[in-house]
Amino acid sequence: MKKLMLLLVTLAMAGVSSTASAYLPLVDNQPLATKSCPLGKAVSTASWFGRVGSMNVKCVVDNIDVVYTVTVPPGCEKGGCGLIFDNHGMSMNANVENAGTKLRQFGWTATRYGAPTPFIVVQPNLTDVFDRYKIIDTDSFAGGAYYNEVPNIAYFTQHMYDVYKVDRRRTHMYGFSRGGNTVNAMYCELGLRDLFASYAMGGQDFRCALDKPILILSGDDDSGHPTAIADAEAKVKAMSGVVSRAIVNDPGYAKPNWVFTWGGLQRKGRHHHMRFNVDGTVMETIRHSGSTLPMFGHCHPTSDYNNWLNCYANMETGRKLIDFFIQNPAR
Repeated sequence: MKKLMLLLVTLAMAGVSSTASAYLPLVDNQPLATKSCPLGKAVSTASWFGRVGSMNVKCVVDNIDVVYTVTVPPGCEKGGCGLIFDNHGMSMNANVENAGTKLRQFGWTATRYGAPTPFIVVQPNLTDVFDRYKIIDTDSFAGGAYYNEVPNIAYFTQHMYDVYKVDRRRTHMYGFSRGGNTVNAMYCELGLRDLFASYAMGGQDFRCALDKPILILSGDDDSGHPTAIADAEAKVKAMSGVVSRAIVNDPGYAKPNWVFTWGGLQRKGRHHHMRFNVDGTVMETIRHSGSTLPMFGHCHPTSDYNNWLNCYANMETGRKLIDFFIQNPAR
């Protein structure tokens, strides 16, 4: 066991994972950075023929290192675009997160869905147990809301606002699982909720009262958060003046469909989508019956077939997020 621990620490310190883009459990799973903070001139990250491209920017704040994968659509370097911060879960990185949300692609093409401009998308590559600066980062592993990383996130978000002259009315944060803890920390506990116009979380419980627009997405088979939607809805329903309506009214959503695909018979989850409005402040909830191994309902429902954190369903997480963010600018 000691030899295995030493090997893992050595790999993390040596930066073997620095070029990784796939799943490496509990390791500082960050891509190689090509830029560092502070950024200089604002640039687009468009690749050949205007295709979606990204850059990796390293920031160190309070001895915590984060590599941000930043996607800047053409024209956004001139200012006036919105920004989405897409925060991954434990043992993930930005590429794994984007496989579930596709927010780089949805942000790039947001004008197709009614946005006045595209969205810049920022996806951090956070650390888990082994960190090249702190060696063993127990705060990230057991820190709950990962408060140690919030100063870095807040700094880089504000830095992007300044460098790219972002439209502050159209700034939004999503967090999945561990990233949902960060959403809770900023929205509920640290007085930072005004950093973004609206928020969303998946695979996590909402820990406070409604104050700014928020979307909560949860799988019925998520054993770690089985009452996330019910608890959030109960809080809102207890408030006065609540107006609710179904966006997708599927009372049988909990029973998934089975469909024939090129890969054979596939379990395809369904979903039920509600909107609650309290004096102009919106909360939306999405329950889904997508499930995958080994995480079951703790997953991003997408139209792609199952992998370890994406579950096949009749919705796209990223499309739900982009629609919600477009409809909920700062007022």
